[in-house]
Amino acid sequence: MVIFDQVRGYEVTKEDKLLFQQIFGSEDGLLELDKVLNEGKISKSNFYKSLEYFEKLGFKSTIKQNKYIQTFKSKSRLTPIDFFDFCPRRFIKDYHYFTTVNSTHEYANRLIKTKAVEQALILAEYQSSGRGRTGRKWFSKLGKGILASVILNISHMKNSNLNMLPIAISLSAAEISNAKISWPNDIVCNGKKIGGTLVSLSIKGEEKYAVFSLGLNVFGDKNTIPASIKNATTMENEKLIDSKWQNPRAHILKKWLESLEQKIKDINDSDNIFESWNKMLIDKGRKIFWINSKGQKVHGRFVNGCENGNALVENEKHQKFEITAEETPFYCFK
Repeated sequence: MVIFDQVRGYEVTKEDKLLFQQIFGSEDGLLELDKVLNEGKISKSNFYKSLEYFEKLGFKSTIKQNKYIQTFKSKSRLTPIDFFDFCPRRFIKDYHYFTTVNSTHEYANRLIKTKAVEQALILAEYQSSGRGRTGRKWFSKLGKGILASVILNISHMKNSNLNMLPIAISLSAAEISNAKISWPNDIVCNGKKIGGTLVSLSIKGEEKYAVFSLGLNVFGDKNTIPASIKNATTMENEKLIDSKWQNPRAHILKKWLESLEQKIKDINDSDNIFESWNKMLIDKGRKIFWINSKGQKVHGRFVNGCENGNALVENEKHQKFEITAEETPFYCFK
């Protein structure tokens, strides 16, 4: 297992984890400096370098009278150190952490092209150019949600099962957030969007890779959601966060990775995955319009989800046919 932190530019070690837990795991938040140095067997210079690093991750502390270190709890940050505890090692081998990145999905695709990578997790606290379906942008606030991409080698997977991948990731995201799905990849609660998923495939030589990305709004109330983003909400605003979760974002990320792992394992049981996904779709019977291959706007209604991930629709002449998310980038539910 390799954890690479882009903030510090090096691999995070177990020593980092132990020091972090020793400092910020204290209940009273006040520690004797000499005790910390002696127990951790760390020099003062390295200790202060670590403090500077932890501060960049959002964890504050001050030194008092050159004898004590006062720490301050930070609200549910996700750090590279957390990866040791909540990420499934059998599923992911490499971790890449950013406080800010243009897009975890784009970074994942670049990683596939430039490095030998089999399984990796890319996590960011903020995206400057988050990517959605068909080039749409995904907006997020620093430290308020889940911004993650997973790289998996899927060379073993049958080509006939590849169309189940978008279904599997949407289903996993909806299940762990106690939400529903709006075709093709929106995660919704009470008719408002709390997240979205994205899947892309890459071929490198004889190997096939998939990038699974999740954007999920966790923290924030209605006053913090930009007015320009219509019908958006957060898990906190919809009361989907359990008070028992010590670190909600870490808990949610762990649940998603475990759920995604299981869905990939069960991909051959496509009937079960499809039925679960189809039951979660909220769009059945709703009026929609879409742009056909000729660039014409077509009105109709959403009938059902299809096993290949397409949508079965009916036009105004009561003709039924399938449309794909890739070929129909513009649609709107009324």
